[in-house]
Amino acid sequence: MADNDKKNLALQKDLLSKDKSTVVRGIKEVAKSGSPAVVHHLLLATFKSGFPEALEEGKKVLFNIKDQNAVGELFNALKGGDFIEYRSEIAAAIWEAGLNAEDRLLDLVEIAVNSDYMTIVEITTIIENIESGFPYDEVTEASLIINEHIQDIDDENRIALLSSLAETLNSMAAE
Repeated sequence: MADNDKKNLALQKDLLSKDKSTVVRGIKEVAKSGSPAVVHHLLLATFKSGFPEALEEGKKVLFNIKDQNAVGELFNALKGGDFIEYRSEIAAAIWEAGLNAEDRLLDLVEIAVNSDYMTIVEITTIIENIESGFPYDEVTEASLIINEHIQDIDDENRIALLSSLAETLNSMAAE
């Protein structure tokens, strides 16, 4: 087993520990030398350990991730069921860290239409900060997804925000 694999396994174990100081130390170690292989465990330590210190330290690390390879794990967390109540923080981490999500428009929209108000706000921020625009066919598909889901939503605030997102997307379509 390679040294990196051993290090990642040890780090994953620390992040899942029941001991607060071990978890917090593990989170700080992720900031120094973590890899995308430990992102899921970092999310568990941050949001599921129950330690306020882990939540605080974990968010600092998430908001400063510089490895673009971590985007896949963050999207897995956003799309999965394990972190539903933390989606807004995870989405915020993507744009706070400056990670590139320009090739994930449809994923972002799917997550937004199935999420709460604050997550929609964070996803809108991610999309608005993508400077390259999006292919016309992707924007069309994203708008269709939004329009289909709006029919099933009762919350007027979410409807307004998703409608605004659709307008934003339409303005970002590359011809």
